[in-house]
Amino acid sequence: MRAVTYVRVSTEEEKQLHAFEKQRDEAHLAVSQQGWEFVREYADEGKTGTDTKHRDGYKQLFEDLASDTFDVVVIKSQDRLMRNVKDWYLFISRMQDNGKKLYMYMENRFFQSDDSLITGIKAILAEEYSRDLSRKILNSNAHRKASGSSIITNGTVWGYDQRDGELYLNPE
Repeated sequence: MRAVTYVRVSTEEEKQLHAFEKQRDEAHLAVSQQGWEFVREYADEGKTGTDTKHRDGYKQLFEDLASDTFDVVVIKSQDRLMRNVKDWYLFISRMQDNGKKLYMYMENRFFQSDDSLITGIKAILAEEYSRDLSRKILNSNAHRKASGSSIITNGTVWGYDQRDGELYLNPE
């Protein structure tokens, strides 16, 4: 079988940079262990799974589902592909319409049509988890701001450097 991989992490924090490489290595190892031919990697680093707007790797994968260049998509888990119910079902529908398979290496199994209800529930839970996490971060930052504490950022605030939880103006 001809396989492609899809790799995604949602933040560019230092700890996530290592997670991206680890996920990439695991996906390639899964392809190798199955004895499949590796064709291509699709990747989105530092992109949320709650929508597909800014995920160029995902958008290209979605388009390529209609091509005859591969047979199976290899992902770590469902939430690495996306955390959005509507987009999940659109992906599954396009994949099945084009005779492709989806292999989740953490579960060591293929997506099956019978999985639609369970994976739909998982997509709902993943979507709600992302919303809840965003609310918690916004709430925490609002309390920090109100009390004069520094806010938590992802370390990529233009014009500022973050050290020891504090923001410092970077004149450069």
